[in-house]
Amino acid sequence: MSAGSDDKPGSLADRLDLLFRTKHPAGSTEPGYQEVVDAIAAAGGPSVTAAYLYALRTGRRSNPHTELLTALARHFGVPVSYFLDEQDAEDLTGQLQLLVALRDSGAERLALRAHGLSDGSRQVLAAMVEQLRKAEGLPEDDEPALDAVPSSHQR
Repeated sequence: MSAGSDDKPGSLADRLDLLFRTKHPAGSTEPGYQEVVDAIAAAGGPSVTAAYLYALRTGRRSNPHTELLTALARHFGVPVSYFLDEQDAEDLTGQLQLLVALRDSGAERLALRAHGLSDGSRQVLAAMVEQLRKAEGLPEDDEPALDAVPSSHQR
């Protein structure tokens, strides 16, 4: 997000940048422009260049065709309304920031490993996490800092 954006999704460039930074598996790097172009083409989407995607992401261009927005939404697994509707963008931005916080903290892996455990085992796991937090001097109510999503893409 742009500096001072107070968690609002902002421009098309901000929204697209957030998708590039967040919608990839843990441990992998964000997708390259050509990778996204190739995926859109393989899915039968509109013709687009890596340079044009770069221009959209950096705000140098800001008025793509609806077909391209639809293809980008499909590629990144979000509704096209993320690009078109302020409220949908705000809602999804919060979810994406939480995803990044979970992924970057390693909690995503822990949650995936806990899937399928009984309620009792999950309660034991939660108690162990609380004990570890106390042992490390962390507050009990510490929540991930969602406003500190790191940006690997400088404009």
